[in-house]
Amino acid sequence: MKKIFSALTLLILFTSSAFALSDSDYLKMKRNSVEFARADRKLTNTWNKLKKSLPADAFKELQKDQREWIRTGRDNAANVYIKQGSSRTEAYTLATYQRANILPQIAKEIEERLNEDNEDDNYGEIEEDRFKNSDSDPDVINHSGNYTRQNDNGHGGFMTVLVIDKNTLEAEVTISLQNPEVTWSAKGWIGENDVLELFDSNYSECQADLTFSKDRVIIETSPADEWNEILGSDLRLDGVYVKN
Repeated sequence: MKKIFSALTLLILFTSSAFALSDSDYLKMKRNSVEFARADRKLTNTWNKLKKSLPADAFKELQKDQREWIRTGRDNAANVYIKQGSSRTEAYTLATYQRANILPQIAKEIEERLNEDNEDDNYGEIEEDRFKNSDSDPDVINHSGNYTRQNDNGHGGFMTVLVIDKNTLEAEVTISLQNPEVTWSAKGWIGENDVLELFDSNYSECQADLTFSKDRVIIETSPADEWNEILGSDLRLDGVYVKN
């Protein structure tokens, strides 16, 4: 007699469990138990819906997970119910219902994980391209140097910029005022449009944006009151700095 298997039972099962469900056991249980057949049908319908809705890569991962459930997971779940007093048929019926209910969530988690992996890969490629481009751009690397602030209002603004990693474009900046004598330093990464964002290590509200343009740097600071604690009353780092 020709045997007909459902889509979920085409896999040959191998397990050493004493309660393992063989192919013949599965078919016999499906014929003799209306409730088990109903649970199996629910699982099959759920599987078919996911097959239609999931992207190919996510469905491939779900197939791997389903094979493992058929190989060992189903028996392990059923054994828990058997130890609690359920009959063998009842146990496998409950395990099958359980799988049908949880399968969409498993599929969702797989799809989300794959999407996150793809986003990380794309981000890495973008960053790698940016680093490659910047490495060949002498203007970016040449941002390192000493700068003097124009129209410093007698405060004597000086700045030193050091690109400490030409691949990641990490830069260290030190800005000094002479009257009164105040020094502020921070590290950051030069991003798009040659903008370097710096944050004070103790006051995150205190931000300084440095925009590079050839031999000039325009500094704009956030309006945070904490700047008074760092620099002193009414002092700011803002202005145009020209490379020496």
